[in-house]
Amino acid sequence: NDGEVTAWAAVQAIKKGNVMGISMGSSEGAGYANEDGNLMGWISELCYVKLDLNPKAPTDPWSKGAHRGLSHLYLGQRGATKLAVKGGVEVPENYKFSHPDMSTIKHEHHAQCLKLI
Repeated sequence: NDGEVTAWAAVQAIKKGNVMGISMGSSEGAGYANEDGNLMGWISELCYVKLDLNPKAPTDPWSKGAHRGLSHLYLGQRGATKLAVKGGVEVPENYKFSHPDMSTIKHEHHAQCLKLI
């Protein structure tokens, strides 16, 4: 899990334990290293944490629209691509958040949009 790798990297960098690592890639992962710097293995994917309670929040492509406002739509790569246009980045029409190409489980369009950011 990327989150565990992030926690392990923090332990290596600061030479201390009791750290939580959060990765923000195509979704979010988390890991925890105890006081001795050992990974616990009990925190994993965070991409399904509901952050936006607005009933009109964006739907999640993995659940085929059954869930709204989940964290991977706001953090990491998808969060960055979602805000690209608002941040003044010119992107092709199909890289804009509201376009159907950006609401699928595929990451290719997000990866290309990130290159423009």
